[in-house]
Amino acid sequence: MKSFKIVCAALLTALMLCACQSPARELPPEITTVPVMQSPSLKKAVESYVATGREQTFTYTDKNDAEIACVYRVPALRDDSDGAKAINAAITAAYEDLFTQAQVAVNNNREPEPISIRYDAYLNDDIVTLLITSEGQGHLLHCRAFNYNKTTREQLDNEGLLRYVQRDSESAYAALKKALTEDYMSKFKPEDFPDDYYYQLELTVGDEALREAQLFLNADAALYAVCTEHADVGSGAFEVLVAVG
Repeated sequence: MKSFKIVCAALLTALMLCACQSPARELPPEITTVPVMQSPSLKKAVESYVATGREQTFTYTDKNDAEIACVYRVPALRDDSDGAKAINAAITAAYEDLFTQAQVAVNNNREPEPISIRYDAYLNDDIVTLLITSEGQGHLLHCRAFNYNKTTREQLDNEGLLRYVQRDSESAYAALKKALTEDYMSKFKPEDFPDDYYYQLELTVGDEALREAQLFLNADAALYAVCTEHADVGSGAFEVLVAVG
């Protein structure tokens, strides 16, 4: 499977839409795709470099007296290099407070936010990729991607990953802009958002937004990016995974 898209859309409940003073706008359909799985041999190989760094299940009782379990799981690299330590420290900094807040929530019998945290790990030649996904209310997803060269034992930023895959930076970002624009325009139409459509589009595909995208290699070694799309629906911003091409 050479291409996939995960559209992480914020969906409003009917009650919230009714309470809104402005006319209700139809949200784009939520599209979910099962992450590409690597072969058993590669999955086993990546386990040599990646472990579950922290895992905890938070349980609460909902209004229907049903017991709900929310699982938080984040990865850690099995290496003591400076590059691996930097990635592990970044993961801890990004998610440690969420574990604490979830514990406080269930101690008061409330649903944690986010409701789950999970990760996928891929191995493509020298590159170990960690893709961490947290799911919030209304299926709003937030993703973070990390790339690690197991041979040089360095963390790779966007430019470092592009050099590794021998992609010219200018052409890669041009391809990303094209793919992201097409994805955006397939879901949102100017006539539906006459006041700020092109402003929101520029927030999505402008140079600053493109440079903030997180590049990574998926299970098929294809170059993908975590990007943020902006639109006057739901929370106003949501993340998508886009094939750079």
